[in-house]
Amino acid sequence: MRISYETEFRLKVLLIVLIFGIIIFRIIYYPILTHKTVPYGVAAPKGQILLLDNITLGNYTWENAVDMQNHLILKGSEDYGNSVLLEIQTPGWCADVAFWDGQKFIVSEKCVRKLAISKYFFMVTSAFYWYVEPGYHLIFYKPGENPEKYELVNFTVTYGEKTDWGAFKVAYGKS
Repeated sequence: MRISYETEFRLKVLLIVLIFGIIIFRIIYYPILTHKTVPYGVAAPKGQILLLDNITLGNYTWENAVDMQNHLILKGSEDYGNSVLLEIQTPGWCADVAFWDGQKFIVSEKCVRKLAISKYFFMVTSAFYWYVEPGYHLIFYKPGENPEKYELVNFTVTYGEKTDWGAFKVAYGKS
């Protein structure tokens, strides 16, 4: 059985279109479809205004401080080790790491500017957002002096090879 000239031409054109379609798919669409959608970084705070508060846990009190328990959110889907390195960039500020379960109270780090936090300090959701576990507190404060209104506090977070920045402005609540 012999194929007509028109049918042979249509098959050649179809084959060429199919080859170009596969090439275009590989070059353009495949990288988009296989791209990692959740890179590592600081999701929050990224410049938000956070209210200063007087915080009391057990018999320990911080004045004009920010508890990052409800504010610090990281994102990431890869495992780069067992610790996250947090470094405060703004001069005069430091952080305490505390654990409070309602009965016992432990402060594991006091007024440090650079601290390594276990990745188990965070609860990782199915969407790869990392929230501070209940009971753990990361408290930022400025010892010995009152922070200025709308003072900017910068910090970096490093997990493995990945580093990202976070920042927040502090404000006093209404009296």
